[in-house]
Amino acid sequence: MTEIGEISIDELAKLDLENICLVDVREEYEFIEMRVPGAELLPLAEVPENINKFPLDRPVYLICASGNRSKVAGDFLSKFDIDAINIAGGTKDWVSSGRAYDFGDSDLPLY
Repeated sequence: MTEIGEISIDELAKLDLENICLVDVREEYEFIEMRVPGAELLPLAEVPENINKFPLDRPVYLICASGNRSKVAGDFLSKFDIDAINIAGGTKDWVSSGRAYDFGDSDLPLY
């Protein structure tokens, strides 16, 4: 199994969030409370049945609350030659750093 990459929220903040594949693997209620701008929701339990949605030609950035569930998702995706990158610290670190975040459930961006 390929070791997945990992970046910090500071490194994530330097990327063009609207033009990367950023998948939030938390549950819907968590996603509604707060999320990194540009993130799309795909709960961890639904990752295996949606494997064909993930691109093979660019990295997939994975985020959850703290980095644990996204690491699990990344380890799974790497078995399918998907370039998965875990976001260490997750959404909690993003929000606590004072960065802008989205919230609410109108037009949930589902992956």
